[in-house]
Amino acid sequence: MNRSSLPLGVNKLKKWWDDENRVLRCDLPFQRHTGAWSPITKSNLVWSILADSYIPPIVLLKDKSGVDERGKDTFLYNIEDGQQRLTNLFSFMDDGWTLHGATPVVEYDGFEYDLAGKKFSELPEELQSAISQYRFSVQCLENYTMQEAESLFFNINSGVALSAVQKSKAKMGTDLIQFFSGLLEGVFLTQAIHITEAQARREDDLLMLLQSALLLDNRHDGLEYKTISAAYCLAYAESIKGSYTEEKREILREAVRFLDAAFPAKNKFLRKNNVPVVAVMARVAQEQGVTPDSFRGFINDFASQEHPAYDEASGSGNVKARSVQMRLRMMFLAFCGYFGLEAGAVGKPFADTVPLDEGTQAAEPGEAAGSSEDAIPAAAEGGDGAGTALDDGTPCADVG
Repeated sequence: MNRSSLPLGVNKLKKWWDDENRVLRCDLPFQRHTGAWSPITKSNLVWSILADSYIPPIVLLKDKSGVDERGKDTFLYNIEDGQQRLTNLFSFMDDGWTLHGATPVVEYDGFEYDLAGKKFSELPEELQSAISQYRFSVQCLENYTMQEAESLFFNINSGVALSAVQKSKAKMGTDLIQFFSGLLEGVFLTQAIHITEAQARREDDLLMLLQSALLLDNRHDGLEYKTISAAYCLAYAESIKGSYTEEKREILREAVRFLDAAFPAKNKFLRKNNVPVVAVMARVAQEQGVTPDSFRGFINDFASQEHPAYDEASGSGNVKARSVQMRLRMMFLAFCGYFGLEAGAVGKPFADTVPLDEGTQAAEPGEAAGSSEDAIPAAAEGGDGAGTALDDGTPCADVG
């Protein structure tokens, strides 16, 4: 196996990719499917290019394909490593997706630019040019065997630590992760929610979506749960593979579409602790004929008021079922009051077995965290970093 370097810019690579002869391709059987990256990860790639941050090399397999009219050898290139970087960047240059709302401001050539919420064509010309002319470090391998190529791929990708929610992708399977990935591309989960860089690296936007799906399953089908922690959601993701019906998908899909319409821009209340609760309440609002604009008005009003029981259930142990149900209960009762609805005549935000009037006053200190009987089942243990602080400095009990 021979190795060489190629000085290739993005424009050249994209030209090869778009060529009718597919000079650059990605059809190795051991590769991950295109589209595996989350919106924030894709956006961080664009930011890294403009910020001149480190980006790992692209590795291509180079094979002779024939000779041209001048008798010179022609070659085809298969992407060994860098599929996600290249395909997502090419798609961005075709205006295929919008930069995430959490994309940081970038400093380029002495000026600061706000990237959030922009497509490639909406960027200033100098930034478009910087992206198009960017040169990846490219390594080419020739005279290789497929066994050598496969071994190299797994060596390159080994040792990459995955969060619990990232592990859930493999548990769900291609069909289901493509469904969830489509929902993650909407305005609500790319522009409206507050998500830190550390949370984005763990793909906590997917976790919030899984938590929302779990809570909606509890509401509509009585699915029992002890917690909505990342580890528990990993077990949940495995359990719904092959059994997440079209009816369930449509319920979640409609809720997310409603939220896309209700929150076209960032909202300070839409933090990780609140998003799954808001998603369930969006479903309740739909059933009551509330418009997206009116629902946004309610959420803003709720955020401006004091809700001691809700706040208590948002502290330590906030992923435990009792705490989640308390937040749902308090927001539901406030929702009914805001819109003049009789709470008993409106479908509850959780399973029928959960009482609506339990503990509606602020919980006593330590009460909202739940008891030892709320322990995570064995199937969901061992992926949540229990007892440690996560890299964004938030206690593990608060982040799920």
